[in-house]
Amino acid sequence: MTMHNNRLVRPLIGTLALLGAVTLATLPAQARDLPAIQEDVFQVANSGAYPPFSFVNTDGELVGFDVDIAEALAEKMGVAVNIQTSPWNGIVAALAGGRFDACICSMSATEERQKAVDFTDPYYSSGLSIWVREETDDVASIADFEGKRVGSTLGETGNQWATEKAEGRWRNQTFQGLPDMLNALTTGRIDVMVADDIPVYVALTEDDLPIKQVDVGELPRFPAAIAVQKGSPQLKAALNEALAEIRADGTYQEIVDTWIGPGVDFN
Repeated sequence: MTMHNNRLVRPLIGTLALLGAVTLATLPAQARDLPAIQEDVFQVANSGAYPPFSFVNTDGELVGFDVDIAEALAEKMGVAVNIQTSPWNGIVAALAGGRFDACICSMSATEERQKAVDFTDPYYSSGLSIWVREETDDVASIADFEGKRVGSTLGETGNQWATEKAEGRWRNQTFQGLPDMLNALTTGRIDVMVADDIPVYVALTEDDLPIKQVDVGELPRFPAAIAVQKGSPQLKAALNEALAEIRADGTYQEIVDTWIGPGVDFN
């Protein structure tokens, strides 16, 4: 969905400096609440490596579900918005440190992250899923990960799950985003992939990838919400109000239809 707003600031991608591994102990900066943002520009971040939620298209533009959500919310709030990319494994620390005002980046609102940032109401939910190459016939349970190379995206809930469950039974390999991880699975550099389900489903509708999902039993599901700095209650309230408005007027479903699939109930 293309949105036009003369208050919208949408420059070419300005990738933030690499912040290293996410550190939830990062000392928080003084938060900018809504009045300060209204006088300036709403600074929003995502990874830019999580299609169809955020990615760089062939024209070098940052696009995707989360990008359109950010623009729609900014329009409802009456603020200009600047959407930037930041490495996922440092995005929480960068937000807590004041590099931007919010992460509209399909972030799971986990208890650990809530120690460092605040979250709005959820705007969708997703769950972890397990994927292998089509010809793989020896992975039917988590026990079958033994001795395998298991891939996940650094800093995501899938990476945390794979790390906690491994206990030395398999070797974890990390990636900066889903495209690199999918390539690693299809080319045999990893044997198993742990990823949020919806982005992989969408990838499969766009490309005929030689992979399949494996049911290994119940896996965690998480609500995705907008992360904001602690100490910005007016911004959080305004975002929640704007979320409710785009759901009510159909804008949210239009964005879902564009990026996830027509008629998909993503609420």
